[in-house]
Amino acid sequence: MSHELAFTDWLNGMKYKDIAAKYGVKENTVKSWYKRYHWKEKKKLGAQESVQDELIHAPPSIELVPGHKRLRRIIEKDLKDQLSEKGRNHSYYIDLIDDYMALWDVKTMLIADIQDRGVTVPGMRGEKKNDSVGELNKTNAQMLKVLAELGLKAADIELIVDDEDDEL
Repeated sequence: MSHELAFTDWLNGMKYKDIAAKYGVKENTVKSWYKRYHWKEKKKLGAQESVQDELIHAPPSIELVPGHKRLRRIIEKDLKDQLSEKGRNHSYYIDLIDDYMALWDVKTMLIADIQDRGVTVPGMRGEKKNDSVGELNKTNAQMLKVLAELGLKAADIELIVDDEDDEL
């Protein structure tokens, strides 16, 4: 979890180039971490602790009311814990988890689009297939490839759907 340690160093005033040298990554990687993990916003919110401390310590199987940010943190933590158990804490593996989570974000947006617009959408000559359906399949396939590369499995999470909101 180099980016988590780097965040602490950045909070303590360390420069990008010094952080990069310390963790054996390029300076642009540190700049990417700054943007991807919202360091500036976390500093404004007074987050003086490590990003790791913000993750929810969840049991392997839990029930959740739909909440994508919380679910995202749980999945990311579970994958990183699996990596740690296998002794794969190198930045290559952490970066692959970051890629997986970026794909998870895309998947979430594609699902939202399909729920919003449906599986078919208006086209120039009538109804056509929503492109998000095909992209969702491709994204899921890529996510499975990343997990296979890492030698990990998906988190065991049960999702509770609250149908009462639909009645409003």
